[in-house]
Amino acid sequence: MKIMDLSRITCDRPRTIFLEFSWARCSCLILLLTLAPLVEAKAATTVDRVLYEQGFLQVVSPDRATAEQARALAKKVLAAWKFDLSVMHWANLNEMQKLLTLRLVSDARMNEGHHGRAYSLANGTFVVRMSLIGDPSIDLTFAHELGHIQAYRAFRGRAVPHYFIEGHGLMMNVLYADQLRQDRRAAGAAQGRVMMALTPEEVRTILTDEEKSKREPNMEVAGLFFVEYLRVRKNIPDAVPRMGRVFELVGRGRTYEQAFGQTYGLSLKRTVSEIINYLKRTKAYPAERIKGTRFEEYLPSKTASTSRDGGGAEDQ
Repeated sequence: MKIMDLSRITCDRPRTIFLEFSWARCSCLILLLTLAPLVEAKAATTVDRVLYEQGFLQVVSPDRATAEQARALAKKVLAAWKFDLSVMHWANLNEMQKLLTLRLVSDARMNEGHHGRAYSLANGTFVVRMSLIGDPSIDLTFAHELGHIQAYRAFRGRAVPHYFIEGHGLMMNVLYADQLRQDRRAAGAAQGRVMMALTPEEVRTILTDEEKSKREPNMEVAGLFFVEYLRVRKNIPDAVPRMGRVFELVGRGRTYEQAFGQTYGLSLKRTVSEIINYLKRTKAYPAERIKGTRFEEYLPSKTASTSRDGGGAEDQ
């Protein structure tokens, strides 16, 4: 907008010029005065308040979370954080002790950009909707999201497939539920049903095409199935802690394929091919896919009885 010098407007100039300028200027002022409260209100509602701090953890919120809620949740966060550490045995504990931020937001704010329960960021912040406060499932949500943050810190932003990251996060959820003796039959049954319904075509996409895999609705459960396949079908009892070694090797400059091979002693391409062939062979009796896994117990007995015997690593 061009700024005019009012001192140069004389009485012999047409009066309409002055009136037009005055009206334009007044209109701008009115608009600015109208917008000012809105801008101020928006700024006020996006500023995080620090509600509680303990060690490397801080709890913040731009909404109406209280200090008492923050203190109670901090205890749960640190318990889940320590559990994840105990499972993964990270080599660099100092890296894990950097600032960690729990951000509590209203459901309305969460729904503006995310529609899930929570999400984590690579900078060590994880965001949780406030409606989860008091819900027993929040402990498992913490274990899942904190598992992501620990993994991010280990692989330092380098390329790791989403299915492997999400498989790890879901496994933290499963293991922490066992630790807390929480009932996860509903979630376990739902995940088991997805595993039985996986098609070779969608799993091929998930395991080989990183860009397309992010849009596959069953990507996370396919990642969980991948981990269980390693543990049960390939007879690697410590498959989950070894995921940490993969993340760390990637963080030191290895490719994911190199890190996988070095950690598990398996060819990644061959393992992916085996899984796809396994899904093809079990299409007619999908319950076999979760036989021997952590999800077998959630199958209805009638469904479980229809699976055929076998399915060991040598059968792959």
